[in-house]
Amino acid sequence: MIIVSKHRYFFTTKLILVVIFINCFPGISISQPDSANEPHSFNKNYIISYWHDTKKIVAEPFHWKARQWSIFAGVVGVSVVAYVYDKEIYDFFQRNRTETTEAISKYAIEPWGSGLYSLPLLAGIYLTGIKNDHHRNVALTGLKAFLLSGGAAQVTKYIFHRHRPGDNDPPNPYLWEGPFELTTDYTSFPSGHTATAFAVASVLAHGYKDKIWVGLTSYTIATLVGLSRIHDGKHWATDAIVGAALGTFIGTVLSKVNFNDNPKFAINPLPIKGGFGLSVAYRLE
Repeated sequence: MIIVSKHRYFFTTKLILVVIFINCFPGISISQPDSANEPHSFNKNYIISYWHDTKKIVAEPFHWKARQWSIFAGVVGVSVVAYVYDKEIYDFFQRNRTETTEAISKYAIEPWGSGLYSLPLLAGIYLTGIKNDHHRNVALTGLKAFLLSGGAAQVTKYIFHRHRPGDNDPPNPYLWEGPFELTTDYTSFPSGHTATAFAVASVLAHGYKDKIWVGLTSYTIATLVGLSRIHDGKHWATDAIVGAALGTFIGTVLSKVNFNDNPKFAINPLPIKGGFGLSVAYRLE
């Protein structure tokens, strides 16, 4: 039997609060980039944009206001409650696991988180955008969200090294080896599948905000991905919740940065001979 000390329990709880602070998904307030109106293609500028967009993602929490902090508090509350009941939630899913639910999870739900279904979907959207820059923009932003959210989840996993349900008998949700343990084991927290699913869902919802069914369908699938990870015994409930927060946060930031939601009136710095000036732009449509 593995015994978790009281000190480690409270230390782990603090770690969760720190990561939730970083990955929370409140509304975003980011200024638009200069390239918002440019055509989007898979080229050198697109690759470079990963670095610039990553910096915007990291800086975003420093711009939160009262509304964002209130949402943050709600996410913290839900996550703390889920952490207390992680074992009970896991046991509930395992008691109701059947061959049918396993088949549904394996073939209809899990591939949306691994990219087996979502990446071909984004490729299809890109191909339909040969004569439509917006479709290409949505597809490339979705790909960026998938990769950056997956990368962020992996970094977090290797910082905290939380034990997966299957790593111990009986499963114990309060076992952590982090931070900064030099091992590739124990990568439960957060759920990478859930993070990527919600990141892509956020991009699709924002990219096609005039089509409500796109957002409803995308977020429903992403939620099912999170539930399937608990059902399959791969993650705890808090892993899925924080993964969803991480993915939604990254997908929303990237949507604000990359989609053409500029206001009609804009003032930007303009380099001129001998110094700098200001350019004033007014969009008619």
